[in-house]
Amino acid sequence: MRRDAVSNKALWVALVLMLVVMVFNSAMLARTAGYIQFPGELTRLDMARHGAEMLVQYNEQQAAEAGVITNSAVRDVLAQFKFEVDRATTPDEIVKLETKYSREIQDVVQREQDNKRRETVLSLLNQDTGLSSYDGQATITVYTGDNNEVIVDDPTSRLKQGTIDQIKSHPLLQGTWPMMEFEITSGKTALVTARSLLDRLKMRADEVNSLRNKLQELNVKTGFAEMSGTGIIIELYDSQEGISSVDIVHDRDVRDVVNELFTAGASGVSVGNQRLTTTSSIRCAGPIILVNQQPIAVNPIVIKAVGDPKILASSLDLIRRELEEFGIQFIITPSNEVLLPSYKAK
Repeated sequence: MRRDAVSNKALWVALVLMLVVMVFNSAMLARTAGYIQFPGELTRLDMARHGAEMLVQYNEQQAAEAGVITNSAVRDVLAQFKFEVDRATTPDEIVKLETKYSREIQDVVQREQDNKRRETVLSLLNQDTGLSSYDGQATITVYTGDNNEVIVDDPTSRLKQGTIDQIKSHPLLQGTWPMMEFEITSGKTALVTARSLLDRLKMRADEVNSLRNKLQELNVKTGFAEMSGTGIIIELYDSQEGISSVDIVHDRDVRDVVNELFTAGASGVSVGNQRLTTTSSIRCAGPIILVNQQPIAVNPIVIKAVGDPKILASSLDLIRRELEEFGIQFIITPSNEVLLPSYKAK
């Protein structure tokens, strides 16, 4: 009987221990899942808010170091961040707010710091008596060069060295920051605003596009870009019955045709798919004709010209009759779309 009693007691102890372990494991699982918290323990929401508060403190420190902590725009964005964090009901909401405001706060701090830099430089320039007596118009540029050295570009040469030294050594102008431009007009200094800069950039972009278009037109006219338009296609065939040198097309014949085409107003000419430029050559090397130092196909020799088809064709009447007397075929075909290749140096 005593053995049975001892055995039952041990069994009950084991069951109680198992029950305690199960309850403990269930509690830990519930805690991990966020369903319960132990007394004095922070919730996930509390920890998220604490992290957001640390982020606010960090941004406030950055704003203070930048000298803009008292700026209204900076204070407003920090206050809005705090307000929305306090209203958040889940940790995920706070994480999204941190992602949103981290970049926004940095942008505002950077913008206001740049504004303060511009105001500082403008104040120093306005105090310079050398500029106040300048009656012309110029632009002074302040920017950072190699090794973050502050550079003051003064085309007026009226800015005093003391002012330049103050700008270069000012605490706000250490490190890197966007270029600043100031217009000097009749002794008055004004900051070139962002809109003015954009307008000037657009004007420069328009000028670049205009130059690019002019360059393209020049390349087309000089042969360094493709050209297309109405014109004529000429085919020159050797005489079918002749056996002497006068019965074949020579380099001088091709040169005569090309010269007449340019005289008649041709915008561009190609011979044997070689575009002609001011330095092109057309010459014979034995039985081969070289254009731009490259051999071309013969019989026929194909010459293409862009221009008025009627004028170009009529300008070749005399040459055509002379060559046809030797049995050389001279075929002219008007075309609404003649394509000339670009010159390619070999």
